[in-house]
Amino acid sequence: MTRVRKSLLAAACGAALATAGAAQAQQPSRGQEAYTLACAQCHGAQGRGDGPMRQFLTVPPSDLTTLRQRDPNREFPFYRVFLVVDGRTQVPAHGTREMPAWGAVFSVEAGNRFGEFGRETYIRGRIVELVSHIETLQR
Repeated sequence: MTRVRKSLLAAACGAALATAGAAQAQQPSRGQEAYTLACAQCHGAQGRGDGPMRQFLTVPPSDLTTLRQRDPNREFPFYRVFLVVDGRTQVPAHGTREMPAWGAVFSVEAGNRFGEFGRETYIRGRIVELVSHIETLQR
C-alpha cells in the first residue's frame, strides 16, 4: 500500500470514528434509557423526586441528586444504591419497599436467553448501567 493510500485510509478511519463518536454522544446510554423508562416517573427526569407519579405514592420518592451529599464519606454509595435498585434482597436502611424490584424486572426481560449464570450477569449489568446513570445526576 502506498503512503498516500495509507494516509487516505487513516483519514477515512479517523473521520468514521469521529462520526461514530459524535452519534454515540448524542444517543442516551442504556442506563439513561432505563432511568427514563423505569425511574423518571417517580424520581423525575433530573432525579429530584418530583416525577409525575409522586402524587400517587404514600412514601415520596427520594431526591437521587443528593445521594453523594448525604453519604457520611461524601462518596456516591454505589453498592447501596445497587442493592436498593435490585430489590431482590431487603435493605433495612431503605425502609418500605414501594419501589419496584428492578432485579426481578430485568430477570423477566432476560428470560431464558442466557442460562442461569448468564441471566444473573445480564441483570447485574443492567443494574450497574442504571446506577451509573444515577451517579451522573449528583449535584
